[in-house]
Amino acid sequence: MSLSEIKNPNDAWIIHREEINTLQDGVCDIYVVLDVITGRCLEMETSKNLPSSSQILELIKKSCSQVNTTPQKIYILKKDPLAEVVQAVCSGLKIAFDVATQQALNPFISDFTNSFKQFKCGKNEFIDKNNDVSPEEIEAFIPDTYGPCPCASGKKYRFCCQKAFKDITYAMCEAQDGHLDKALYYMKQAEDKIGLTAEILCRYAISWSFFDSQKTQEFLAKALLANPNHPRTNYILGIESVEKKDYQSAITYYQKAIDHYPIEDKFHLNETYNNLGTAYYKLENYQMAKESWEKALVLLPSDKMVANNLFQCIYTNSAVPKELRTIRPGH
Repeated sequence: MSLSEIKNPNDAWIIHREEINTLQDGVCDIYVVLDVITGRCLEMETSKNLPSSSQILELIKKSCSQVNTTPQKIYILKKDPLAEVVQAVCSGLKIAFDVATQQALNPFISDFTNSFKQFKCGKNEFIDKNNDVSPEEIEAFIPDTYGPCPCASGKKYRFCCQKAFKDITYAMCEAQDGHLDKALYYMKQAEDKIGLTAEILCRYAISWSFFDSQKTQEFLAKALLANPNHPRTNYILGIESVEKKDYQSAITYYQKAIDHYPIEDKFHLNETYNNLGTAYYKLENYQMAKESWEKALVLLPSDKMVANNLFQCIYTNSAVPKELRTIRPGH
C-alpha cells in the first residue's frame, strides 16, 4: 500500500519530525504521529536528544489508544535519523513500515508543518529577511539537523553550530544594516552557546567587515588558527583575493573551502563554485570557469546568477572557443 493508495482514516500514519527552540533546553526534536488521510495529529513526543525505542513505542501505543485502532502501515522520512528505530518498533507491533521521500510526504504533512511554523526558530528569520530567495535555496541554506556541520568540525550540526544559528543570522543581518552594536550583541550570544570556535571567529570577522577592515583581518587570522580548513574563512579569503585581483590565490582558497564543506551543504558549495568560476573566468580559463559554474548549477538549479554567468560569459560569448559554448544537457 503506497501513500497514493490510502483511502481511509487510520489506514496509515506518518511519524514526522519538527524542531523547536526552547529557552530551557535549546533545540529539541518533536516527533508527531499524523494520520495520512485527515492530517490529524494524534500524539507527539518532545525530546532534547533523539527519542529512544521505548519512547517511540509509547508514542505509537498512545496514538492507537486515541483512535482505538492500529494502522496498517507507518511511514517516516527516508533520511530521518530515527527510521531504523521506528522500523524495529513497527516490526514488534506487527505494523507494516515504509520510508518515503520528502516530496512524497509533503502533500500529507504540509498542513501540519505550515501551522507549526510560528513555533520554529531560525528558518523563519531567514525567510522573512530574504523574500527574494527561492524555496529551494532556503531549504539548501538550512543544514540537515543530523547531517555534518558546515563548519567542518566533524560533528553533526545538531551538536555543533545549530544552537547558535538564530543568533548568527541576526548578527549578520544587523551588521549588513549598519548596526555594529547589535551585531556584536548577537555574536556574543552565539559565542556563549558554542564557544569561540572557528565559525564564531569567522562570523565576527564578517560582522566587522562592514566597519573595520583591520578587525576583520584579526578575526580571520584567529579563525584560521582555530581551524586552517574552516571552509567559510577560506571562502572569504577567496573573495578578498579577487578584490585584490589575485585570482590564483582566490582559486586556492575557494578550492580549499570546497574540499572541506560537507557534500550535503549544497548552498555554500553552490556559492563557492560560482565564485570559483568567476576567478577562472578572470584568468580567461574558460574551460574551468564553465565546469565550475555548471557544478554550481547542478547543486542549485534555481540559482539565476549562475545561470546568467553561464549564458552571458560562456554560451553566448564569442571570445570563448566554440567547442566550449555547447550547452550540456540539463543546463
